[in-house]
Amino acid sequence: MPRSAFRIVLDTNTLLRGLVARTSAAAKVRRAAERRLFVPLLSKPVIDEYREVLTDEGIVEKFPEITAELVEITIRRLRFIGEYLRTPVARFEYRRDPDDQKFVELAIDLQATHILSFDQDLLSIPRSRGEAGRRFRQRLPGVEILDAPTFLRKHGAELGVD
Repeated sequence: MPRSAFRIVLDTNTLLRGLVARTSAAAKVRRAAERRLFVPLLSKPVIDEYREVLTDEGIVEKFPEITAELVEITIRRLRFIGEYLRTPVARFEYRRDPDDQKFVELAIDLQATHILSFDQDLLSIPRSRGEAGRRFRQRLPGVEILDAPTFLRKHGAELGVD
């Protein structure tokens, strides 16, 4: 099967929802990645955040189904099928939420088509009239930042995912 034209950065909150809510749009996106229906894009900073957040005591307490083993298996699967960049070169200063910079930098370096997130700070960048919005549109023309349900409504048929 040919690799998809979709090259997607998954924000940590999308991956978390994809592990917790098995019938959610985020879970469908995660399974689509595992079936190689798109190319997941990863970097060391992104994987480090996945590990830190998904194995956090509060997350594990709230969602006992999220085990350290499940997190490691999921990361290994994504890394095996995805494209990995150890250290992004691009710099994208995002003062509103510096923790989100790593996702945009990865998207720039590995030429993403989409960033999937439920984070309003990230979702607002493309429409922002501020400096970050202008820089995003210049550096990533055509890249969409969407939540998983919106992505599936727009592109699910193309991926073969409903």
